[in-house]
Amino acid sequence: MTARRGTVGADHPRDGRGRVLPDPSWPSDRAAPGRLELVRRFCNTANRENGADRLAEPDGLASWLRAERLPPLPATDVDGGQIIAFREHLHGLTRAHATGEPSEPDLHGLADLLAPVCFTVAAGVDGLHLAPHGPDGQDGFLGVLGLTVIDAQYRGTWPRLKACLQCGWVVYDSSKNRSGRWCSMTACGGREHARTYRRRRSGWPR
Repeated sequence: MTARRGTVGADHPRDGRGRVLPDPSWPSDRAAPGRLELVRRFCNTANRENGADRLAEPDGLASWLRAERLPPLPATDVDGGQIIAFREHLHGLTRAHATGEPSEPDLHGLADLLAPVCFTVAAGVDGLHLAPHGPDGQDGFLGVLGLTVIDAQYRGTWPRLKACLQCGWVVYDSSKNRSGRWCSMTACGGREHARTYRRRRSGWPR
């Protein structure tokens, strides 16, 4: 996270190069409903402004799972490249939600990564539900994220998960007309408005 998103203390997590690692929950007023918040926080494991990436760090996924109070995955089950690729495809779709442009390569990319996952019907206290599993623990984890996206599609909440067009941070657009474009009006929104104002004052084209 950058300084404009709050004061960064000396104890704030940093990567091996000293870059501030992101706080996936920021901003608290743009959280997604239900399990979709997990997808948002997963997308926000990378700071796309300074290049810091939680998942690229040694033990990065394991530490993130602990922070999210999720079950650990055996290190032998984790393919870091596939985990990051899955996140990037999700992020590509959230950016497409913001721009209105299609992102078929990202849809196909997610489908390919979810191909090894099997889904079985399980009974729970709230009725029947699908339970993902696969050859290893990573497949189950990706299956949970995939099911969450599918559920959000049916609920109509998935298109509201958007990547800020300025910094790439993923937030939930709760506006009535679904017109949100920025992570925060006090951060990227204000910065873009200031840039537009200067251009108008100087006579520059937009």
